[in-house]
Amino acid sequence: MNNYITHSFKIVLFVSLSTLMLACGPSSKRGPSDLTHSVQSVESLLQQADLAPADKKNPLLLQAAGLLIDQNRQNKALELLVHIDSRFLSILQTNTYHLYYGEALLVDDSTDSADNINERYKASLGQLRTINNPTAHSIKWQIRYSQSLSDSYLLNGNYLEAAKQRIELDDLITEQGILEDNNEKIWLAINEMAPEFLQQIVSDFNSQRVNGWLEIVLLNKRWGNQPDLLIKKMELWKNRYPLHPAMVVQPKTLKLVASVKDFIPKTVAVLLPLSGRFGKTGKMVHDGLVAAQYQQANLNKASKLQFYDTAKSLSGASSYQQAIAEGADFVIGPLIKKSINEIVNLDSLSTPVLFLNTTNTDSSRHSSIYQFVFSIEDKAIQAAHRAWEQGYRKAIAFLPMDQRGQRAKTAFKQYFEQLGGELIDTEEFKDIKKLKSNVQNLLRVNESFERKRKLEQILGRNIESEIRRRKDADFIFMISTPKEARRIKPFIDFYFALDLPVISTERVYSGSAEVEQDNDLNGIEFSDIPLYISQQQDILETRQFISGIDPNILKGTNGRFFSLGYDAYQLISQLNKLQAFPDYRWYGLSGEIGVNEAGLVHRYLTWAKFIKGIPKVTKERLPPETPKSVGPLPLNSVR
Repeated sequence: MNNYITHSFKIVLFVSLSTLMLACGPSSKRGPSDLTHSVQSVESLLQQADLAPADKKNPLLLQAAGLLIDQNRQNKALELLVHIDSRFLSILQTNTYHLYYGEALLVDDSTDSADNINERYKASLGQLRTINNPTAHSIKWQIRYSQSLSDSYLLNGNYLEAAKQRIELDDLITEQGILEDNNEKIWLAINEMAPEFLQQIVSDFNSQRVNGWLEIVLLNKRWGNQPDLLIKKMELWKNRYPLHPAMVVQPKTLKLVASVKDFIPKTVAVLLPLSGRFGKTGKMVHDGLVAAQYQQANLNKASKLQFYDTAKSLSGASSYQQAIAEGADFVIGPLIKKSINEIVNLDSLSTPVLFLNTTNTDSSRHSSIYQFVFSIEDKAIQAAHRAWEQGYRKAIAFLPMDQRGQRAKTAFKQYFEQLGGELIDTEEFKDIKKLKSNVQNLLRVNESFERKRKLEQILGRNIESEIRRRKDADFIFMISTPKEARRIKPFIDFYFALDLPVISTERVYSGSAEVEQDNDLNGIEFSDIPLYISQQQDILETRQFISGIDPNILKGTNGRFFSLGYDAYQLISQLNKLQAFPDYRWYGLSGEIGVNEAGLVHRYLTWAKFIKGIPKVTKERLPPETPKSVGPLPLNSVR
């Protein structure tokens, strides 16, 4: 019996590991194996190790651990590695032992505490840095070692060393896919560093290759919100670093930047319901589009608008196909989900399209789709975010008993809980005559009334008792119309919750000043489009001008759909820039606008609070450096 492991322990080790591995079944592999392994199974190797002397046993256990890591079963590999005696390994095997140990410790065990996970990451780095002379190994081994060391540095917060390890791999990697992945991870590591730190570490002590990486990421960090300027600075960077690996095999961010081209279509087809049930809404979007067209400095070069009434078409798909057949090189609309879904279900889309709503159908197979998000889900998420940034952590919700209310509740709850907050209670209302009792239920003052009533029954006389409302909530998330809110908020105040913040959506605001009636809304904070509530000079001028032309545009939902049309036209030339530059925003009448990789066009709204019956802006994000983003409309632009 050797001094390393007893026979009984060997049997337990073999049986327990074999049972566990058989129970787990096959697992997805780490990727193409970077080291040469036997075709034998883990179970076979353990059987051999159980019967072998120490100088044979430990290399067999090491080989089994490597197979487990390749199968992404790091915790099982650790169970083997802790029992390997490195005294019975060769120098090269010992290096591989430390490599496997370092890799196995990088696994993120969600059941473990943050402190323990951090300790594992530190131990991983210790194992990997123990390795001497990695160049004694094969090229595949060296690549795997540098990749793992980089991953360990990254998880330990040493982003510069994580990047350097992978930058040095460029000369060793020959496979295109691995090279693309390597450059992507270089970018991600450097991108974790603050711009100030990046500026400091660009120096003559680094290689040209390292400095090139640091500078290109720094440029994107500093000028990512101003694409035109960034593109010019990147051209200067290319002159300084010709044939740099970041341009030879571009990370995803640089590919997007390289794909940006100015796009001004000749003919824009607009698919809208201009008659029937949604005709009024469609007409507002129509007027916004026409206004934006006339806003162009050179009308002769402005994109031509060709309108199609989807209410008179067989389907959204037929409208789209007709527009393409008649020469459209860009499409805006439809507005109604049903029509949008019909277009998405087409086999292919030859012309890019900006939907004015979101689709219920998977659109990922179409690369030329953009969706202008105007949904209740987006508004609920922004309300959750606004509450969180103000320090509120416990929410109660007061919502309509309908589909809109359910969708808002689901979106709000999911996002708020992702942030770390909690939706602790919800009250749904339906009948405006029962709002008083609904508010009592929400604030739980009815429980206080009930306690008083029961005590009076027991004592047989009336008693003086202080009625209290619940104290476990930080704020109320509310969705209601102005008419409903003018009854709800006074009840909230009356039932001892005057100090409880109320956060709502644009639905609570009528769109125009009604000071006397809106005094009942004092204290409610809500989000809405800049056209309605922004106090920026250019928006004020636009609002005043529109009001002089047709005050109905700024009432109810009219202005919201007008601004949707206005911004949709303006966005045509900005869409690919917004999608390529995650930090770039375009500022329009309907909000601050960004586009994600999937083509979803998100709006970030302006926040205001009712004070003395008037909405006062509480939060508004402004364009960087250039405050002039939307000018007043020309006289002939509306109707």
